Amino acid sequence: MDALSALSPFVQLGAGGLLSVGILMILTGRLVPGGTVERLLSARDERIAELKAVLASEQDRNCRQADQITALLESGRTTAHALEEIRKVAVDQGTGEVS
Repeated sequence: MDALSALSPFVQLGAGGLLSVGILMILTGRLVPGGTVERLLSARDERIAELKAVLASEQDRNCRQADQITALLESGRTTAHALEEIRKVAVDQGTGEVS
């Protein structure tokens, strides 16, 4: 019964009032055809699928990039250590010290 009592203001308007409310809802975009709604929802679903694919691609790229950075850091550390040892040997030979 509560649903019927909620409709009482519209019943008092009569047929002309209901028609006016319907036209007003169409003009303000609150009442749209089912085909339009389905088209909008399918476009939204396609966009979501596209964004999910882009997200997965970016996550994969970020993982590969992190692996490459880790490998570069390791080679950088090795190079820095080798250069430091070469510098120590050069300094020791220049001063005549034996280490």
